[in-house]
Amino acid sequence: MITLTPEEKLEAARALNWDYLDVPEDMLAVIDGTLKTSGAFTREKLFVRSLERLTWYRILGLWGIDAVKKLYTPELAARIWPKDLRTRYDFALAILRRENISPAKWGDEYYTQMRRPFFSDRWNGA
Repeated sequence: MITLTPEEKLEAARALNWDYLDVPEDMLAVIDGTLKTSGAFTREKLFVRSLERLTWYRILGLWGIDAVKKLYTPELAARIWPKDLRTRYDFALAILRRENISPAKWGDEYYTQMRRPFFSDRWNGA
């Protein structure tokens, strides 16, 4: 299990709070569930903000695996920006929840899709 020291938790709360004037200690109380809100933040808003701005290991250390599995719902996932980040979290949460994971997609249409960013035709273009 990943654990953070109290100083590391405060540092993570400050990283979430750089553009607001909320008190990091109050934000940690919202994360722990002892407060309902901290300024503009509810627990769900803080969780989405954590997913968008913190590393995976900091998220697990700050929130705990059980809370991450409980809070990450399809409705909450729809609020995560950018979309490719949401796809990564969907995959990670499927592993945490021991759900079936779809196999890698192979075939001509996926090969063309994967090849596009790596190979260009700029040398042969007009």
